[in-house]
Amino acid sequence: MRHTRTAIFLLSTVLTAAAAVAATQPKTSERYAFSTFREQAGRVSVFVDGYPASQRATDAYVPIPIAIAVTKNGKAIEFLPESFTLVDAKGNAVPAAGYEELTHGYDKIGFDRSLTRMRPIVVGSYVADLRPIAASFYPPADAGTRTARVELASFTWFADTFYFPRPPAGLGGVLTLRVAIPGVDPVEVRFVATDEALAGRSK
Repeated sequence: MRHTRTAIFLLSTVLTAAAAVAATQPKTSERYAFSTFREQAGRVSVFVDGYPASQRATDAYVPIPIAIAVTKNGKAIEFLPESFTLVDAKGNAVPAAGYEELTHGYDKIGFDRSLTRMRPIVVGSYVADLRPIAASFYPPADAGTRTARVELASFTWFADTFYFPRPPAGLGGVLTLRVAIPGVDPVEVRFVATDEALAGRSK
Protein backbone atom coordinates (compact mmCIF):
# COMPACT_ATOMS: atom_id res chain seq x y z
CA MET A 1 0.00 0.00 0.00
CA ARG A 2 2.83 2.36 0.88
CA HIS A 3 4.42 1.75 -2.54
CA THR A 4 1.11 2.52 -4.21
CA ARG A 5 0.76 5.82 -2.32
CA THR A 6 4.36 6.72 -3.23
CA ALA A 7 3.72 5.95 -6.91
CA ILE A 8 0.54 8.05 -6.89
CA PHE A 9 2.38 10.93 -5.19
CA LEU A 10 5.21 10.80 -7.74
CA LEU A 11 2.78 10.66 -10.66
CA SER A 12 0.84 13.60 -9.23
CA THR A 13 4.08 15.59 -8.85
CA VAL A 14 5.11 14.89 -12.45
CA LEU A 15 1.69 15.85 -13.81
CA THR A 16 1.64 19.06 -11.75
CA ALA A 17 5.10 20.01 -13.01
CA ALA A 18 4.10 19.26 -16.61
CA ALA A 19 0.97 21.39 -16.25
CA ALA A 20 3.03 24.26 -14.82
CA VAL A 21 5.44 24.10 -17.76
CA ALA A 22 2.56 24.00 -20.24
CA ALA A 23 0.96 27.01 -18.55
CA THR A 24 4.11 29.07 -19.02
CA GLN A 25 4.39 28.28 -22.73
CA PRO A 26 3.03 31.15 -24.82
CA LYS A 27 0.13 30.24 -27.07
CA THR A 28 0.04 30.90 -30.78
CA SER A 29 -2.56 33.05 -32.47
CA GLU A 30 -5.47 31.27 -34.15
CA ARG A 31 -4.14 28.44 -36.29
CA TYR A 32 -6.01 29.12 -39.51
CA ALA A 33 -4.40 26.32 -41.56
CA PHE A 34 -1.53 23.84 -41.15
CA SER A 35 1.15 26.55 -41.13
CA THR A 36 -0.93 29.75 -41.24
CA PHE A 37 -1.78 31.78 -38.14
CA ARG A 38 -4.19 34.71 -37.89
CA GLU A 39 -4.76 37.67 -35.62
CA GLN A 40 -7.72 40.04 -35.96
CA ALA A 41 -7.50 43.54 -34.48
CA GLY A 42 -10.30 45.96 -35.25
CA ARG A 43 -10.45 46.50 -39.01
CA VAL A 44 -7.28 44.54 -39.75
CA SER A 45 -6.69 40.81 -40.22
CA VAL A 46 -3.05 39.66 -40.36
CA PHE A 47 -2.02 36.19 -41.54
CA VAL A 48 1.45 34.65 -41.19
CA ASP A 49 2.71 31.42 -42.79
CA GLY A 50 5.52 29.72 -40.85
CA TYR A 51 6.32 26.97 -43.37
CA PRO A 52 8.83 28.73 -45.67
CA ALA A 53 10.82 29.91 -42.65
CA SER A 54 10.97 26.31 -41.41
CA GLN A 55 12.83 25.43 -44.61
CA ARG A 56 15.46 28.15 -44.01
CA ALA A 57 16.21 27.54 -40.33
CA THR A 58 19.99 27.79 -40.77
CA ASP A 59 20.09 30.63 -43.31
CA ALA A 60 21.02 34.19 -42.47
CA TYR A 61 17.60 35.47 -43.59
CA VAL A 62 14.13 34.13 -42.91
CA PRO A 63 11.26 34.31 -45.47
CA ILE A 64 7.85 34.88 -43.92
CA PRO A 65 4.74 35.12 -46.12
CA ILE A 66 2.30 37.67 -44.77
CA ALA A 67 -1.20 38.68 -45.82
CA ILE A 68 -3.07 41.70 -44.49
CA ALA A 69 -6.71 42.62 -45.09
CA VAL A 70 -8.70 45.68 -44.10
CA THR A 71 -12.21 44.34 -43.61
CA LYS A 72 -14.18 47.38 -42.45
CA ASN A 73 -14.73 51.01 -43.41
CA GLY A 74 -12.24 53.64 -42.31
CA LYS A 75 -9.04 55.44 -43.28
CA ALA A 76 -6.57 53.84 -45.64
CA ILE A 77 -3.57 52.23 -43.90
CA GLU A 78 -0.03 52.42 -45.23
CA PHE A 79 2.45 49.55 -44.85
CA LEU A 80 6.21 49.79 -45.35
CA PRO A 81 8.95 47.23 -44.65
CA GLU A 82 9.60 49.27 -41.50
CA SER A 83 6.09 48.37 -40.32
CA PHE A 84 7.19 44.78 -39.63
CA THR A 85 9.28 43.34 -36.79
CA LEU A 86 10.03 39.70 -35.96
CA VAL A 87 10.42 38.78 -32.28
CA ASP A 88 12.00 35.46 -31.29
CA ALA A 89 10.96 33.27 -28.35
CA LYS A 90 13.42 35.06 -26.03
CA GLY A 91 12.16 38.53 -26.87
CA ASN A 92 14.87 39.60 -29.33
CA ALA A 93 13.36 41.87 -32.00
CA VAL A 94 14.71 42.23 -35.54
CA PRO A 95 13.32 44.62 -38.17
CA ALA A 96 12.52 43.56 -41.72
CA ALA A 97 15.66 43.28 -43.85
CA GLY A 98 16.66 46.09 -46.17
CA TYR A 99 16.30 45.19 -49.86
CA GLU A 100 19.92 45.90 -50.81
CA GLU A 101 21.12 44.07 -47.72
CA LEU A 102 19.04 41.03 -48.63
CA THR A 103 19.96 40.82 -52.30
CA HIS A 104 23.67 41.02 -51.45
CA GLY A 105 23.52 38.42 -48.68
CA TYR A 106 20.87 35.92 -49.76
CA ASP A 107 20.52 34.08 -53.08
CA LYS A 108 17.30 32.09 -52.56
CA ILE A 109 14.59 34.67 -53.27
CA GLY A 110 13.66 32.95 -56.56
CA PHE A 111 13.36 29.57 -54.83
CA ASP A 112 11.21 31.10 -52.09
CA ARG A 113 8.88 32.62 -54.67
CA SER A 114 8.47 29.22 -56.32
CA LEU A 115 7.67 27.67 -52.94
CA THR A 116 5.03 30.26 -52.11
CA ARG A 117 3.45 29.87 -55.55
CA MET A 118 3.11 26.12 -54.88
CA ARG A 119 1.95 26.69 -51.28
CA PRO A 120 0.20 30.09 -51.14
CA ILE A 121 -0.72 31.50 -47.77
CA VAL A 122 -4.23 30.46 -46.71
CA VAL A 123 -6.55 33.42 -46.13
CA GLY A 124 -10.05 32.09 -46.73
CA SER A 125 -12.79 33.34 -49.02
CA TYR A 126 -13.76 36.30 -46.83
CA VAL A 127 -10.35 37.83 -47.65
CA ALA A 128 -9.82 36.41 -51.13
CA ASP A 129 -13.11 38.02 -52.23
CA LEU A 130 -11.82 41.50 -51.30
CA ARG A 131 -9.96 43.65 -53.84
CA PRO A 132 -6.31 42.54 -54.03
CA ILE A 133 -3.51 45.12 -54.07
CA ALA A 134 -0.31 44.07 -55.84
CA ALA A 135 2.85 44.00 -53.71
CA SER A 136 6.43 42.84 -54.27
CA PHE A 137 8.63 44.23 -51.51
CA TYR A 138 11.47 41.78 -52.20
CA PRO A 139 11.59 40.82 -55.90
CA PRO A 140 14.63 38.92 -57.21
CA ALA A 141 17.40 41.36 -58.09
CA ASP A 142 17.18 40.51 -61.80
CA ALA A 143 13.39 40.50 -62.17
CA GLY A 144 10.39 42.58 -61.22
CA THR A 145 9.75 46.06 -59.88
CA ARG A 146 10.09 46.57 -56.17
CA THR A 147 7.16 47.82 -54.10
CA ALA A 148 8.21 50.51 -51.64
CA ARG A 149 4.85 50.86 -49.87
CA VAL A 150 1.32 49.51 -49.96
CA GLU A 151 -1.77 51.47 -49.02
CA LEU A 152 -4.84 49.46 -48.11
CA ALA A 153 -8.21 51.14 -48.38
CA SER A 154 -11.31 49.56 -46.89
CA PHE A 155 -12.09 46.06 -48.17
CA THR A 156 -8.70 45.50 -49.80
CA TRP A 157 -5.82 43.13 -49.04
CA PHE A 158 -2.30 42.21 -50.08
CA ALA A 159 0.02 39.26 -49.68
CA ASP A 160 3.80 39.14 -50.01
CA THR A 161 6.85 37.43 -48.54
CA PHE A 162 8.88 39.54 -46.13
CA TYR A 163 12.44 38.81 -45.01
CA PHE A 164 14.07 39.19 -41.62
CA PRO A 165 17.59 38.52 -40.37
CA ARG A 166 17.51 35.24 -38.48
CA PRO A 167 16.85 36.35 -34.87
CA PRO A 168 19.47 35.67 -32.16
CA ALA A 169 17.48 32.84 -30.54
CA GLY A 170 16.69 31.20 -33.87
CA LEU A 171 13.25 29.96 -34.90
CA GLY A 172 12.43 27.68 -31.98
CA GLY A 173 9.44 28.27 -29.75
CA VAL A 174 6.69 30.78 -30.44
CA LEU A 175 7.69 33.70 -32.65
CA THR A 176 5.81 36.98 -32.96
CA LEU A 177 5.29 39.11 -36.04
CA ARG A 178 4.62 42.66 -34.89
CA VAL A 179 2.84 44.91 -37.40
CA ALA A 180 2.84 48.64 -36.68
CA ILE A 181 -0.34 50.48 -37.67
CA PRO A 182 -0.49 54.28 -37.31
CA GLY A 183 -2.71 55.53 -34.52
CA VAL A 184 -3.47 52.15 -32.91
CA ASP A 185 -1.66 49.39 -31.05
CA PRO A 186 0.43 47.07 -33.22
CA VAL A 187 -1.04 43.77 -34.32
CA GLU A 188 0.97 40.81 -33.01
CA VAL A 189 0.68 37.40 -34.63
CA ARG A 190 2.20 34.55 -32.61
CA PHE A 191 3.25 31.58 -34.74
CA VAL A 192 5.68 28.70 -35.01
CA ALA A 193 8.20 28.08 -37.78
CA THR A 194 9.97 24.77 -37.28
CA ASP A 195 9.04 21.38 -38.76
CA GLU A 196 8.58 19.93 -35.27
CA ALA A 197 6.35 22.71 -33.99
CA LEU A 198 4.22 22.81 -37.14
CA ALA A 199 3.70 19.06 -36.85
CA GLY A 200 2.79 19.41 -33.17
CA ARG A 201 5.98 17.80 -31.92
CA SER A 202 8.64 19.23 -29.59
CA LYS A 203 12.33 18.47 -29.65
